[in-house]
Amino acid sequence: MSAKTARTLGIIFLFLAVLCLIMALVSKPPVENRIAQTWSNGSCAGETGVADRIAAMERPSERATDPATGDTYLRYPKKLVIISGEGTPDCRITVEGLDRVNSGAFIWLGPGFVPSAPSNSSGGSSGSGGGVK
Repeated sequence: MSAKTARTLGIIFLFLAVLCLIMALVSKPPVENRIAQTWSNGSCAGETGVADRIAAMERPSERATDPATGDTYLRYPKKLVIISGEGTPDCRITVEGLDRVNSGAFIWLGPGFVPSAPSNSSGGSSGSGGGVK
């Protein structure tokens, strides 16, 4: 390898390293880290507007409210944030993985909170005895 080629490669790698450093400094931490920094132990006792403040930190892909309990659910790419009892002394923020969402536990929340059916699915079982619909 000639000195000119090595110098060119060095400049390219240096540029890429600086670019990666800038991207790392500019990128935001995950929403669950920002929630933990703002509300210790997930307690938002007596606060109002908590769901709006979390949504302002990072826009959720879906948002829904349980009409029976008033709990607010914010769906992010890898997490589900649940705000329970907002405005009361029992206000809690829970962050969990999407396992329960993907298993259908929150099917009543609507389209953004249930996994979509495969495009080739007919939406039911194939019947007994291994038959085909």
